[in-house]
Amino acid sequence: MWIVDIDVGGTLTDGLFTSGDRVLSVKVDTTPHDLTVCLFDCLGQAAERLDFPDAARLLENVELIRWSTTITSNVLAELRGPRIGLLVSEGHERDLYGRDAENTILGKLLAPRDVIGVGEAAREAAIMNAARVLLESGVRRICVSLRGAHRAPEREFELKRIIGQQYPDHFLGSVPVLAGSDISKVADDRTRTYCAVVNAYTHGALAATLFKAEDDLRETSHYAGSFLVSHVNGGVAGVAKTRAIDTIESGPVLGILASAYVAKAQGLEDVIAMDIGGTTAKMSVLGHGEPIYRKPSGLFGIPLELSLPYLRSIALGGGSVVKPRPGEKPPVELGPESMGSYPGPACYALGGDKPTLTDAFVTAGLINPDYFLGGTKPIDRELARKAIEECVAGPLRISTEEASGAIMGRAFDLVAGMIGHARSELGRDFSKHTLFAYGGNGGLFACGVAERSGLTSVEVFALGPVFSAFGSSVSDISHVYERAIADEEISDAGVKRIGAMLQEMKKEGAQDLLGEGIRPEKLIYGIEFEVRGKGPHSAPVAWPESALGSARELEAALRAAMGTPNGPIGLELLRLRVRKPMPKLPLTERPLEGRDSSHARLGKRRVLWGSWSGEAQIYRWESLRPGNRVEGPAILEGANTTYFVPDSWAIVLDRYGNGRFERVS
Repeated sequence: MWIVDIDVGGTLTDGLFTSGDRVLSVKVDTTPHDLTVCLFDCLGQAAERLDFPDAARLLENVELIRWSTTITSNVLAELRGPRIGLLVSEGHERDLYGRDAENTILGKLLAPRDVIGVGEAAREAAIMNAARVLLESGVRRICVSLRGAHRAPEREFELKRIIGQQYPDHFLGSVPVLAGSDISKVADDRTRTYCAVVNAYTHGALAATLFKAEDDLRETSHYAGSFLVSHVNGGVAGVAKTRAIDTIESGPVLGILASAYVAKAQGLEDVIAMDIGGTTAKMSVLGHGEPIYRKPSGLFGIPLELSLPYLRSIALGGGSVVKPRPGEKPPVELGPESMGSYPGPACYALGGDKPTLTDAFVTAGLINPDYFLGGTKPIDRELARKAIEECVAGPLRISTEEASGAIMGRAFDLVAGMIGHARSELGRDFSKHTLFAYGGNGGLFACGVAERSGLTSVEVFALGPVFSAFGSSVSDISHVYERAIADEEISDAGVKRIGAMLQEMKKEGAQDLLGEGIRPEKLIYGIEFEVRGKGPHSAPVAWPESALGSARELEAALRAAMGTPNGPIGLELLRLRVRKPMPKLPLTERPLEGRDSSHARLGKRRVLWGSWSGEAQIYRWESLRPGNRVEGPAILEGANTTYFVPDSWAIVLDRYGNGRFERVS
């Protein structure tokens, strides 16, 4: 039986198909108008390569599909969600319980006129009138988020009931109503409000796509296995147990998960993970082999009092549009506009007439027009060159070669700038960190970014082009449950109540797994407290269940974990992570062979960057063996990506078939 992991990117959709030690990776164009199309395109291409008659026959032999999607991230980034109404406690219509609402969601996700304050004593008629005003102004979803509702959500639920009675779902005027305490139990009122609004804003697009995908799989293709969706917590869950906010940035987090998996296998502790695709560039940091978490964190500039993996993104990828800047430094700028898959870069010959980063790589000779995506997608070098010449070189009055170099240099500088910003933000010395470069364009960026960032250790991967799908293949089913702790002070009675809460949450987790068709056996539990100390923010503290003893023992241990020996300390939230381990793709080791790589050499090609001689040796990536070494300038062409080794660098394949770059001078 096969296990399928599919990651939908902004430009390309990646698939990883595994069965025992058999592994197949595929790439297809993302179809933004309907993401179920690229889902089945991916299944169809795999079926053809695995000698199944069609996707339906392949699905008869699939037991599990894990799918990560950019739907919610795209809706949030592009601000194309529905009109949302919000009811808040009176007096907080403009600040939304914080100090910067005007700079975050008001005017973006929410129109100020669509936020209405509700007094504590407001009667039913006033609530119904507020709902009527919102609906008549064009609002299609309503959120209710009241001050302090994490401890006492009854008032939110009352408002939700009143509106639901007035506009029941069998009327055309029905409106979904979401309580902030339904989405988050955190004590910070602003975070709870923002989470509710973000969830409501992105819910519709995700629900329509996921239900269509599941219906097409079940009804049309008669798929009988599990269909799970990736979450930002690094786990996966069924469609019915997925909230929209759970999926935002889930794809990049899978890349972080894959980085941690490989780092542990190779005994690496400090890693910078760099993901360069067709639309965005992302980077994160690992310490001691684990992702670094940050609190406060944020989603697309929206601040949240949540602990999330450190992740930074910019709108930069192969499809990024290039704009000349005559007389300025730098002379070119990339993005944020992207040509995506359709019409794509000029070299795709699908009608795109704007120059992109991919066109610069093609013009510079780093991408082989006859072997792009293994030759499945022919591209036109002359169209790429023409776009660079007319739209960039001409306005800047430089040669096409110089323009291509300026474009690539600017791209490398932008990513190096992200790493520099992370260095300052985290206060860490990155000089000993290893750079992991992955994504469809990671192999072309690796050395250029490393040189600009002062890094000397760089790794690329055999599964680098589908690294987030690989991260999905090593993920588990995961559900997160939260309960607000009503009494902040730590007491023996409170410890007993916490124990009872844990048992209730475990029972709920087992029921949810059964509802997804998963046996609730061999579960792993992770317990966290959100603890408030001297500062304005609470912090998550992991806790072994066996150590949940007396109040005195709990307080002493929490103070030690928080570094707060004195002063007030209180509990705000209990969080339980329920994890069901799933089968994982093993890293297969092969014996190291000699350094000679001549058997994989294909010839040489003229290049406009990274080579003092203006030429580079060409190698077939799949023909290289563990232990082989290639000195630059060289281009390693793979079926799904290209790896570039410039002058002064060499690459050596390790026992896993991954490549480690090293400086040779």
